[in-house]
This record gives sequence, C-alpha cells and structure tokens, in this order.
Amino acid sequence: MLNKITIWSVITEEGNLKHNHIEDGWNYGGHPEPISEKFSNQKAWKKLNWHKEHGYLVDGKVENMIREIKI
Repeated sequence: MLNKITIWSVITEEGNLKHNHIEDGWNYGGHPEPISEKFSNQKAWKKLNWHKEHGYLVDGKVENMIREIKI
C-alpha cells in the first residue's frame, strides 16, 4: 500500500531539525494544522519554524522523500 505523508520537524534556535510527527497526506502549508481543537498546545505550532518533507509510506516504511525547506 502506498500512502502520501508529510514528515514535520521543528527548526530549533540552533538551526537543528527535531522530528515532531508524521501527517497523513501532503500538507502544502507552512506549518502543521492542529489535529483537533482539544489539543490546545498544537495552536502554538503557528509560531514555530518548521521543516517538512513529503514522501510515501510503503508497507510501513518511509520512501521517496521530497525535501522542502522553509525560507
């Protein structure tokens, strides 16, 4: 099975990437959207600097990464 995914990492103050989560589908926005209103801490995501990569989940493994860098 082939599923589109977006891999989200936060860009730290030091410029390093810190993996945050994998989202189903390809997100074309500049930051991940909150999964639900009940997760109020996710509203702060808009204030962070994000790095995302698009790829595919194939039989439980991430494949064919397409790198996108926030400028």
